[in-house]
Amino acid sequence: MGTPLYDRVAAAAPEVARGLGEPSEVEARLAAICAEAAAAWPGVAVAPADVVAAFAEKLAADASADGPPPLAAAGAVEIHLAIACARGDSAAIAAFDRAYLDVVPLALAGMKLPQATVDDVRAAVRDKLLLADGARPPRVLEYAGRGRLRGLVQVTATRTAIDRIRLEEREAELPAGRDLAAPTDVALSLIKAQYRDAFAEGFRTAVTAASRRDRNLLRLHFLGGVTLDQLAQMYGVHRATVVRWLAAAREAVFAATREHVAGRLRAPAEELDEMFDLVKSRVELSVERLLASVESVESSRHTR
Repeated sequence: MGTPLYDRVAAAAPEVARGLGEPSEVEARLAAICAEAAAAWPGVAVAPADVVAAFAEKLAADASADGPPPLAAAGAVEIHLAIACARGDSAAIAAFDRAYLDVVPLALAGMKLPQATVDDVRAAVRDKLLLADGARPPRVLEYAGRGRLRGLVQVTATRTAIDRIRLEEREAELPAGRDLAAPTDVALSLIKAQYRDAFAEGFRTAVTAASRRDRNLLRLHFLGGVTLDQLAQMYGVHRATVVRWLAAAREAVFAATREHVAGRLRAPAEELDEMFDLVKSRVELSVERLLASVESVESSRHTR
């Protein structure tokens, strides 16, 4: 029995291929996965060899913390559609709209946006995922393959909406010497004035240095209003895992901020502890306000 599909994997990712089992058995498994993917999208034709080749590239190149994508039907279903969308297949694009873009209004529901804005965000997400960007192929090809495409569409929609709101409101940068908090911001108004600049600088440095996942979690939860259950769905993990991730991200940012303030001001430890207890006891207020300031500064830099 020939093994052309297995050979595609073996050529791109030989170590992974060896771990999959006997070539003939893997060949049958790959053929079944590709058949299931094709059945999920009637009228959208993609050769099994192309689907497996895309899988093989991901197996060879993937360096994420989650490891390589699983060789499973859920990933093949996404890759099959993504390949056809990237080729401009109208049936595939219509199927993508039905299967994935319906999540956009759900993702933005907590933001209470006008319907026109939701429609604009949906169109922007569609373009961002399905259109090539210069020499870069459509991002849907990059995202597909883990069975989490709906969650990634949701993340993209939330980010796009946040960027659009920020652009429309034209939030001012946080200038040096200006009070970090508005008078009604209870947590930050309680911070002694001499700490404010150092705190703002330390928080900005800490957020910038945070991992992509930690920064996205903080942005989506505190700025985008994305719930813990929604985050769990986006990342394909249990809600309790998201709770742990958010807690760890928050603690890491505050620890780095405290270290910066301590190094800059040489303040007594008891004063630092008192200040950070005030902030952390009202973390929803302080993180939302501070993260908005950081994101505003970063956004304005990128648009110059």
